[in-house]
Amino acid sequence: PAYKEKERLLAAIARNQVIVISGETGCGKTTQLPQFVLESEIESGRGAFCNIICTQPRRISAMAVAERVSTERGENLGESVGYKVRLEGIRGKDTHLLFCTSGILLRRLLSDRNLNGVSHVFVDEIHERGMNEDFLLIVLKDLLSRRRDLRLILMSATLNAELFSSYFGGAPTIHIPGFTHPVRAHFLEDILERTGYKMTASNQLDDYGQDKVWKTQRQLLPRKRKNQITTLVEDALQNSNFETYGSRTRDSLANWNPDCIGFNLIEAVLCHICRKERAGAVLVFMTGWDDISSLKDQLKAHPLLGDPNRVLLLACHGSMATSEQRLIFDKAPPNVRKVVLATNMAEASITINDIVFVMDCGKAKETTYDALNNTPCLLPSWISKASSRQRRGRAGRVQPGECYHLYPRCVYDAFAEYQLPELLRTPLNSLCLQIKSLQVDSIGEFLSAALQPPEPRAVQNAVEFLKMIGSLDENENLTDLGMPYILISSKRYRNVGTETYSTL
Repeated sequence: PAYKEKERLLAAIARNQVIVISGETGCGKTTQLPQFVLESEIESGRGAFCNIICTQPRRISAMAVAERVSTERGENLGESVGYKVRLEGIRGKDTHLLFCTSGILLRRLLSDRNLNGVSHVFVDEIHERGMNEDFLLIVLKDLLSRRRDLRLILMSATLNAELFSSYFGGAPTIHIPGFTHPVRAHFLEDILERTGYKMTASNQLDDYGQDKVWKTQRQLLPRKRKNQITTLVEDALQNSNFETYGSRTRDSLANWNPDCIGFNLIEAVLCHICRKERAGAVLVFMTGWDDISSLKDQLKAHPLLGDPNRVLLLACHGSMATSEQRLIFDKAPPNVRKVVLATNMAEASITINDIVFVMDCGKAKETTYDALNNTPCLLPSWISKASSRQRRGRAGRVQPGECYHLYPRCVYDAFAEYQLPELLRTPLNSLCLQIKSLQVDSIGEFLSAALQPPEPRAVQNAVEFLKMIGSLDENENLTDLGMPYILISSKRYRNVGTETYSTL
């Protein structure tokens, strides 16, 4: 689909310093747009001066996209296309299109604030609103006034386009329609009715004390600042009417514990898919590595799901080795169903083409931060409607799919439209030190220029903490104690910078 918009996109990029592009899953924006620009520049005789950086939020996506693009171009990695992630990279003297993580580009900006030699910057998946991405947008916005020749292209599968457009002074927005096969959504009440599974207070607890751990963590949260979405979910459950469903389903819903992932429910649904549904891989969204590891152990002990001749169990998590991560893209052997247990990194950053079934637990592990009480806590939190739609869309890439949402429809209706940006819900200590490396006078003033600035109290807490441990002095200047952090970041950049960006 992106090819149909090629000329319009290239014209918009040529006319505007900043452009915001949204595209549905599978439209080709990530793999095709940077290539369109590169080929256009080569055809115009400017290929030698065209050096493109395309950021991805995660290392696995930077590597996977670079490999896909180089394959499309009939090249080996390291020719015109390369990638750079922390401690790993492939590039060559003729590399003019580099895929990297947001952190890699930030480290270069800390040492080369003008991005000398770079002609285009693509920032992909900006809807995730990670701290690195929001920090990057502040720095790039400041850079644009000094580099009028630089082109900035913001891309996402799901985004509030007007928010980003207004941040960059009314930058034009372009939507690329994509094609996905229809996906049927089954919410918890439909799943229970369809499978006949009965939930009780006891069978929602897994063998690893998951519910107990979450309750212990929740006790650490400030009681006066209850999560708004959690409150909305509780209200939605109390006001819901499931009279159109059978008594067994209603009894199960009455016992449903929204604080549990429900490993046994996942196991039951996987058995239903394996025994009664058509062929196709299954993608199961979990909250984090601990859940993935525990669930995988439980499934391996099951006579059907643990049989390697019938089910191939794989995990997808950012901390995994590169070689393990690549296995998820391979097709399963004949008559074997592939089941991938993944975190939210599989929502948009990567594409597993043979997925037909998706299971969505409705949560993702996030760091939440109460600035009033200066209390951070890492907990599974409800996702947004945008994330839920992204997860569902993973099932419709190659054929009509099915998505099993492991929560009632009324809970989905209570979700926020978009996830709260990381900048607004996490401690800012590390970010403040990085900001000072840019030689800015006031951290608060710098962060006030963010797309959605954090609370002044959160900034003040971070600055006071850094002063307390001696990383900043009373005038917010970096001290000898705070400098090593910056030097480590700079050293990492110098070790990769002169080679990685010699053609950028």
